[in-house]
Amino acid sequence: MPILILSCLVAVGCSSSYMTSSTNVSKEKKSYNKILVVAKTKNKTARIRFEDQVVTDLSALGVAAASSMDVIKVESFDKELTEKDLDKLRSDLVASGYDGILVTNLIDASQYTDVVPGGTSTAYYPTRYGRFGRYYGYYPVSYWEPDEIRTGVQYILESTLYDMTDNDGDDLQWVGQFKLKDPGSITKTVAKYSKELTTALKESSIQ
Repeated sequence: MPILILSCLVAVGCSSSYMTSSTNVSKEKKSYNKILVVAKTKNKTARIRFEDQVVTDLSALGVAAASSMDVIKVESFDKELTEKDLDKLRSDLVASGYDGILVTNLIDASQYTDVVPGGTSTAYYPTRYGRFGRYYGYYPVSYWEPDEIRTGVQYILESTLYDMTDNDGDDLQWVGQFKLKDPGSITKTVAKYSKELTTALKESSIQ
């Protein structure tokens, strides 16, 4: 997988939504004292920008949150954690006052091909005939635009919210998926993704 592509969180300059699904798995809304925001990417700059933006947007909605940069001090998320590692991480986070964790991952990157249909149009132009100086008739002039083939890279990302204090079963609270095509500007797309993410969380999962 590309070097992440949260570094791919970049704008395509369109107004359509990135979010393709939003599911409150727990079926209820919950209040959190503090949520840790984690962007699992190898790109440190992308990680900082994304996490900081989500923290800012959550704070604007009255939800306390913090970036993982000073808490999970790793340069890469390549290392596979054991159950013991995960249990310790969870215990450490809870001991530090975190009762929620929001994790964003790239789950797929693939080529896409879109066909933009062409079309025809007809215009009628007057045609002057002979020396009599009058219009003899109108003749149709047709224009044809061929189909346009557009190709690029499509990224599917997933953000998940977990309740760190739930030890009785599945602690997944909410999951959302996002689709991005042909990223361009990291600043604009991080802002758009974060806005859609935090708005959906506040509306459906966080009190």
